[in-house]
Amino acid sequence: MDKQNFETFIDYGSSKIRLGVFDKSVVKQNFFLEKRCLSDFKLKNFDIEESEKVLEELVLQAEKKVGVHLKNINLMVDTPDLFSIDVSIKKELDGKKVDLDDVKYLLRDAKISIQNNYNDKKIIHIIVEKIIFDDQVFFSYPEEKINCKKLILEIKFICFSNAVYKQINEKFKKNHLLISNIYCSSYVKSFHYNRLFDNYDKKFFLDIGYKKTCLTVFENKKLVFILTLPVGGNHITKDISKVIGINESDAEKIKCELNKSNTIFSDNSEEELLKRVIYARIDEILNLSLKNMSNLNMINENEKSILVFTGEGSKILDKNSIYLKDELSIFKDMNFYEENNISITQSGFNFNKSDDNFEVNIVPKKLKKLGFFERFFHFFS
Repeated sequence: MDKQNFETFIDYGSSKIRLGVFDKSVVKQNFFLEKRCLSDFKLKNFDIEESEKVLEELVLQAEKKVGVHLKNINLMVDTPDLFSIDVSIKKELDGKKVDLDDVKYLLRDAKISIQNNYNDKKIIHIIVEKIIFDDQVFFSYPEEKINCKKLILEIKFICFSNAVYKQINEKFKKNHLLISNIYCSSYVKSFHYNRLFDNYDKKFFLDIGYKKTCLTVFENKKLVFILTLPVGGNHITKDISKVIGINESDAEKIKCELNKSNTIFSDNSEEELLKRVIYARIDEILNLSLKNMSNLNMINENEKSILVFTGEGSKILDKNSIYLKDELSIFKDMNFYEENNISITQSGFNFNKSDDNFEVNIVPKKLKKLGFFERFFHFFS
């Protein structure tokens, strides 16, 4: 088989590694795998030794199945220190027509500014939110050239620790893998799921993971807000362990059983106790998220909005009538989206080929011959 026909996406989670190999010529030959393993992406407690072996096993299985050596991969990952920076940058043009060099100049200026002020961070995504020609606002680059006195770009940068990235990169090199692209997993997934909720003006995706929760907010197809919280499903497991007095392994088994029955909670005291433990953590996650959204005036009662729960940690809410506070009545609807290996890695594949993600594509300098425009912009590192 021609290795050029394949694209590999790895979602490197804290509790699972998911792999998807996509045959660009024959869809039916797509191949998916996943395995459980624990990883810690905190800089002070970085530990992915267990996942290094699992990664090797997954890649070998995939190579045997598709019959080619997998070398270049697209990595999807979230880290606890993931954050976004919003930048507005301006250039005076004295009424001249705007060309690509003007836009390129502003993009370069903004990127250099972020790198200088956050030199220990790795830029993962650069998203152009608005292009403003004097008082004219565009959400994508206009086809016609426009005369203006002032050009403004509003840009969102998504970053995480450069030290963490370097350590992950070294582990992949040991498995003879090169990272072609790196994506924020929660952003890429919610970008993909966003299209399933086109009937809503604003979509709030709460991705509850193993040790973190990531909130992404979309207006139409555009990301307008992203926030990572240092609390997730593992914190619920630890709470159950401490309250009932059992080890974390047994507590995790109890937690996983909770979403398999519609009548998990009865009147007995232990189940009522579990119920309160779960409520407390879920409320904490929701309160922290709602606080940030309210402070930024992101919730408008006149808008048709939806709150969508995703991630392994959110499964505890599904199929159970768990009480959610009255504050959530501000959302017109709520949904529990069931993810799997296919939908997660597919989201990376679709994002990579999307033409409407408003993404500035940073490519290596040696690939300049590809041209300046593709997707939204090519921008050379």
